[in-house]
Amino acid sequence: MDRPLKHLSAAEPSGNQVLVIGDALIDHQYWIERMPKPGEDTAILSASKNVGGSAANTAIALAYLGVPTKFCGTIGKDPDGELILEQMRAVGVDISGIQYGEGTGFTVTMIERNSERTMFSFRGASSQALAFEPGLVASLDRCRLLLTSGYQLLYPEQAKLILSAAEYARDAGRLVALDPSPLIGDVPPETRGRMLELTDILLPNLRELQILTGEEDQSGVFEKAARLSKCVAVKLGSKGAWMSIQTGFELADGALVPSDSIYQAPALQIKPVDTTGAGDSFNAGFLAAYMRNEHPEDWLKSGNSLAAKVVQQRGAVSVFCAPPQGSVN
Repeated sequence: MDRPLKHLSAAEPSGNQVLVIGDALIDHQYWIERMPKPGEDTAILSASKNVGGSAANTAIALAYLGVPTKFCGTIGKDPDGELILEQMRAVGVDISGIQYGEGTGFTVTMIERNSERTMFSFRGASSQALAFEPGLVASLDRCRLLLTSGYQLLYPEQAKLILSAAEYARDAGRLVALDPSPLIGDVPPETRGRMLELTDILLPNLRELQILTGEEDQSGVFEKAARLSKCVAVKLGSKGAWMSIQTGFELADGALVPSDSIYQAPALQIKPVDTTGAGDSFNAGFLAAYMRNEHPEDWLKSGNSLAAKVVQQRGAVSVFCAPPQGSVN
């Protein structure tokens, strides 16, 4: 495909920082032969504990890739919260925007021999809305791109904060990216619609895109995708990734895309060990290439490459952070 990019605007980019707002949790993963029936017992074959939460995973991966990244979320003042701070510091995430609440949230994942996963989540402090304080406003002023998650739209107070932050960012000439999350269908339609209006880069997987478009057929889904946002990058798992970019979409350096374009990139042929965090790492690889002002087809390749690297290890961020003391592999 040709590369029809040129500067149609002399807009001055505000900086190269990505501001991530969302969940920071602890992932407890347990590998078992199979899930027991009610009343049965089963042995845990191996276990791991690491930082999790979609937004935290992406922030850590972005910083690991060299993108200046600030994370804003709510954790507890407890050992799990300290672990999150420790691992974010280790890769260079700016944690000055973290706020504190009642107890750090966590997810327990049971992974069977056939790779079937059963998850139990407690969002804890992450379910509390951030305060729209001067520090957050200053972060929005300094960033080039705001990234958030559909999980933040599930609770009214959090949704209000996210919409306010996205509106502020857009008014200030910043870009807004959204990972819809598997629960985007549970977000009230008016909240979901307003967030999509404010979104420049939409990062769904195929199921999330089906929910957002109301289409089940893949051809119909892709046809309607472009109506959702000026840039829609769809994660297709083993089938790679697909992207639609509309005329006028703004690149990281302020240039505008002159015409509608479609891009595709195949997945790397690898044998997954643990798919936890695959979508989050795709988001990080994609946005890192975008922020480096690489060509659009390379955004998809970068996302696929990082996702492939992550799923060959156990844990969403183990590639980027050393596991804490006490993990059993």
